Amino acid sequence: MNEKICILGRGSSCEKIKEIPDDYDHVLLINDSENILNNEEIFNIIKNKKISILSNINLKGFSAAMFEKLNVVECLINRLSPNWELWDEYKNEQKRACPGVFQPKGLPPLEEDEPYLYLWRGPRDKNYENIKIGDTEIDHITDEAEQYLIKIYRDKMICNCSVYASLHAILSLKKTHVYLAGLDFYHDLKVNKSSYISTPKYLSGKDWWDLRVKTEGEHMKILYDEYMAKFFPNVTFEFFTKASFEPKSENVIINTFEEEIVYKNYGENYYSS
Repeated sequence: MNEKICILGRGSSCEKIKEIPDDYDHVLLINDSENILNNEEIFNIIKNKKISILSNINLKGFSAAMFEKLNVVECLINRLSPNWELWDEYKNEQKRACPGVFQPKGLPPLEEDEPYLYLWRGPRDKNYENIKIGDTEIDHITDEAEQYLIKIYRDKMICNCSVYASLHAILSLKKTHVYLAGLDFYHDLKVNKSSYISTPKYLSGKDWWDLRVKTEGEHMKILYDEYMAKFFPNVTFEFFTKASFEPKSENVIINTFEEEIVYKNYGENYYSS
């Protein structure tokens, strides 16, 4: 059994999949990755691989074009099997619009809805026992992941889809070497200097959203270096990224590709929905 997998995010370093050794047979795509079908180089790399697609609860990414052009073997959401009563209990206790997340060094405090336990068992009326897109069944992450998620959320960490993807790769697909590309920790995002003087109010606009996203990026570094690496000491997490990241854990490897940073506006269109 091939013990290597490539998790491909949607950051600009997804192009760096071209630098990854071609010694894996499985690719796990995160959220709506349909645009890679138009990238001939990436498409040629993954077209003969087994493909998993993992989406957020919005269920984007499961398009007909993906199923038609790629060898999609499974579809998942970043949730465990539903338990609405348990979700209700902890959701009702969640603190809102407060400094409720772990604050990384070098960033201002973030006013945000506090991460809460058993988020992954909800939400009510969205996370169903049986989920389908057309005739395609959408699977849940294995319940075995819960012990790790509890430790992450109890520490008020922002946990994104890449962590759920990694847990699936290790626990269900039994992979011991995880390549990751397209995950850049929002390195090209600049937090407004005024945010260090006066913390932006919750949902107040671009400055708040930029701080929110930048905080998530710093949490990702901590989650892999101080959580995932220790949860799974025999698994190698190898990043191909444009971000600057110096992990302490020996089983986290960073291949950084220097570039001229162009700061992006991650707040654009945030309020359009």
